[in-house]
Amino acid sequence: MKPQDSNTAQSSSQTQEGALANEPVEGLSTSIEQHTIEKEKNISFQREKLQGIITSLENDITSGYWIIAYYENIDLKMMPALVKQANKKYPEMNLQFALTPQDFAHSLQEAIGRNVQCSRYIVNTQEKGNHFAVIDHQTIENKASVIFFEPTTFMNNINATLLGLRIKQAIEECQLPECYFSMAEMDIQRSPSECGIISLALAKKFHTEAEELTRMHKDNVRGVLCEPDTHLPPDKLDSYLPARFYKHTQGAKRLREYIKSNPETENQKVNKKGETLGERFKKNLVTKEGKAVSVSLHKKRITEYKSLMI
Repeated sequence: MKPQDSNTAQSSSQTQEGALANEPVEGLSTSIEQHTIEKEKNISFQREKLQGIITSLENDITSGYWIIAYYENIDLKMMPALVKQANKKYPEMNLQFALTPQDFAHSLQEAIGRNVQCSRYIVNTQEKGNHFAVIDHQTIENKASVIFFEPTTFMNNINATLLGLRIKQAIEECQLPECYFSMAEMDIQRSPSECGIISLALAKKFHTEAEELTRMHKDNVRGVLCEPDTHLPPDKLDSYLPARFYKHTQGAKRLREYIKSNPETENQKVNKKGETLGERFKKNLVTKEGKAVSVSLHKKRITEYKSLMI
């Protein structure tokens, strides 16, 4: 679903304004009032529709349906508004939503051309199914370091693999000077459709804790982050990222692996409530039909959708 074309929107707006301008003076006030009423009705309808979606998402937690549900399509429709809301909250975040790898590459090229030092991107693909991932860009010694973070893994995952390859190809086609690209797999997603929401959550974290990624970006530019034509596996990535980046991890085994690699994080607080990774995971743990996963990301989806009601 593509955002409304700006030219179409402008033409529609000009048509409405033109219609008002051609009204007789005595009827102008009435026309403006009617136009305002219709606009308010539309806003009210959209809010009611969004509230209905939120209520349905909350009911899915109660019923346990969220574990098997597919939310990619609704996340895709909501993502432009969610990204806009994120940039409103963090004006210097420079977060962009790209519907294709090619759109991402052109956005990155534009950002580098404008000397933007840091930017983030949520990239979508529809090639073999709906999938999202997140990209962080930092300028290191006048060189562009671009790291693709896959929330799942590349193994036996055609969507993730194709998205990573298409992004690499798109960057190469743009022939960006002094641009260093690497891919990393986080392996923190377990339920089928949380890639969009986790990408949004990570993008915000990449902005608010940008300094935590500096060492990783420096190693990327130096060419020591991972071997050529390979990606950074989860166990290697774990040595770069703090515990706070893993608070939405959905699998208990994956969380244990991270803490084992970083034993000092076992008792670290990862949120404002003063919870550790383990405490937070247990609080959000849900078991259904023998499958145990954290509901944290689905709750995050609901919180993000609710932010659009404000």
